Amino acid sequence: MAEAEAQLRKVGCPKINLQVRGGNREVVSFYEELGFAVEDRVSMGKRLI
Repeated sequence: MAEAEAQLRKVGCPKINLQVRGGNREVVSFYEELGFAVEDRVSMGKRLI
């Protein structure tokens, strides 16, 4: 992840957004340890098939 972040900074990427299921506490904790923060957002989708 550190290498991906470094490469994204080099090209001017201001932010990384992740989507993680709220109930997946292990993954949420993993990304929090890497400096990510839970944000108050709503993810919407529409299944077509």
